[in-house]
Amino acid sequence: MPRRSALTWTNTMLRDLAAWLARKPVTHPGAHRAIRHSADSRTIIWSITAADLVASVVVDAMVPAAYRLLHLAWVVVSVVMTVGFCAMTARTPHLIDDHTLYLRTGPFRALAIPLDQIQTVRAAHGMTPSHGLRRSLDEDDAVACSVSSATTMALELAEPLPVQFRKGDPTLARRVYFTADRPAEAAEVIRGAMRGEARP
Repeated sequence: MPRRSALTWTNTMLRDLAAWLARKPVTHPGAHRAIRHSADSRTIIWSITAADLVASVVVDAMVPAAYRLLHLAWVVVSVVMTVGFCAMTARTPHLIDDHTLYLRTGPFRALAIPLDQIQTVRAAHGMTPSHGLRRSLDEDDAVACSVSSATTMALELAEPLPVQFRKGDPTLARRVYFTADRPAEAAEVIRGAMRGEARP
């Protein structure tokens, strides 16, 4: 997947933010089912944002009057970017249909995995440093696809899956780590799809 331009990324973020604020339902093409993810990351981000807003009030009192408008603009942009990031992750769940599991990370990359290549799926809490689609530093045949370093699910593949990164050589993955808000429920959804029960 090619890198999105700053303009494309910003437009996507603002569109998702507007839809999230308007509480528009998330729609999925065809018979896809959704698997929610990254609620824990959003909670942490909300907490940090709230602390920053409190701190900004204190800072504003110390900023010279001539620079307060600039400071206010900075705070507004920071809040919009933060809330927009959360909206992108909330409105980009993983998707699954009759043939493919699509692991998605909102503002970062995605990974498509054919269902017939999935051997097992299980809850597995762990950490893979960095974010988006990336290699596992501890396992040569594993990749992770998540918004943050934390992962809660593991897929074992029957055959190595070629995974291309933005930089560097591709790798053959036998194991994929990702996140789901409800790991046990997500595992059942994926197993059901593997048995031909993907349609709601």
